[in-house]
Amino acid sequence: MKRVLSAVVFLPLFWLIVKRVGSLYDALIAAAALLALFELYRMTEIRARRGLCLTGAAVTLLYLASFAWPGWPLHDAILLGLFALPIAAMARGGDLRGVLADVGAAFFGATYIGVLFGYLLGLRALHDPPKGDETGSDLVFLLFFVVWSSDTAAYFVGRALGRRPLAPRISPRKTVEGAAGGIAGAVVAAFVARAWFINRLTPADCVALGFGLGAIGMVGDLVESMLKRSAGVKDSARLVPGHGGILDRIDSLLYAAPLLYYYYLLAMRTA
Repeated sequence: MKRVLSAVVFLPLFWLIVKRVGSLYDALIAAAALLALFELYRMTEIRARRGLCLTGAAVTLLYLASFAWPGWPLHDAILLGLFALPIAAMARGGDLRGVLADVGAAFFGATYIGVLFGYLLGLRALHDPPKGDETGSDLVFLLFFVVWSSDTAAYFVGRALGRRPLAPRISPRKTVEGAAGGIAGAVVAAFVARAWFINRLTPADCVALGFGLGAIGMVGDLVESMLKRSAGVKDSARLVPGHGGILDRIDSLLYAAPLLYYYYLLAMRTA
């Protein structure tokens, strides 16, 4: 019930933000990215290494900037990470054992969060003049609508019909039946989106995107579950009622956003 109520309250508000207040959307994505980064850092031993965490946050923001402002090259963020994170570890001093693991975790976290959240900004920045200026906002809402519909369908189908485990070592409660229900829910959601707000989708697009976003979203969910299991935690945080932390709520979207981004560029863009 908490999952459903959270979605009912949040979706209309999110629609207004995406469609009408783009600058607020960008700010929310940046804030969510930083929260997710520190959730990820809390799962690791570097959570107490303030210099590494703050440097990782700066690298993450630079990644996001490269998507928000395409003139800012992505390799600048990579370069900052490669230079600054080892220096931050060196400046802290103390026992050098584990420094390589700390720097690796800090760089991975900043890149994982910064690049994948960056595609959520990159999607909204897309535009197609023949189709008007609503392209980017339509794509963002399509992404959230399809992936969250898939998550919800997988949850309820899995609870009702789930028998065969999908990935028992990583997430014992996920089932093959739930995964099938999630993909079916994503396809249905894509057709609903076509009728509701993005009629430029063809039936073939609905099937391809429903299947693709539903499947890759589950992969993103499993990746985050693997990271949590390795850290021995159940949720990344307790921030969103019924959903855990920001990373728990948005893990599926992080893998789905690049897929939709490149599908649009390769198969949907008209100019």
